[in-house]
Amino acid sequence: MNPQRSTRRSLLRRAGFLGSALAVGAAAPAAAHDEARGHHRRDRRPSPVGSWSVVVTIEGVPDVEHAHYSFGADGQLILQTHRHTHTGIGTWKWADDDIFVYVTRGLRPDADGGLLSELRIRHTGRFGADGTFTSTGTGQALDAGGKVLMEVQSTAVGTRFGVDG
Repeated sequence: MNPQRSTRRSLLRRAGFLGSALAVGAAAPAAAHDEARGHHRRDRRPSPVGSWSVVVTIEGVPDVEHAHYSFGADGQLILQTHRHTHTGIGTWKWADDDIFVYVTRGLRPDADGGLLSELRIRHTGRFGADGTFTSTGTGQALDAGGKVLMEVQSTAVGTRFGVDG
């Protein structure tokens, strides 16, 4: 066989593979865009993907906690709270067709910059007819050694926000 033909065939096979890969890759942004609009891909139900303004009520605490959550289409979660001035990271996933679960962890320093505590949150959320979500679950504060200092029940209510508001 002519070496040029062999090389040409090899390049065409690779180009075919690359074209297939690009076609698959092109479908992913469309799916992510659908999630970014706040809809679950499979059935157009609301999705947590996006940015949220959240009010958290902690059992036994008279003041509410204000927070911002960002749920990623890849299952990542970032949150920031006003009172504890920390950022938490975590993950979320669908637990059922209309129920999602998320967990977060955040670190709190002491006055000298050492580790004071870690806050761990686990919540289960559902969407309301108005597009908000409500989640309930537990929060734990752990000392630097991992010992649970306290556990509380909490409820979070989120309202989506975007470029237009």
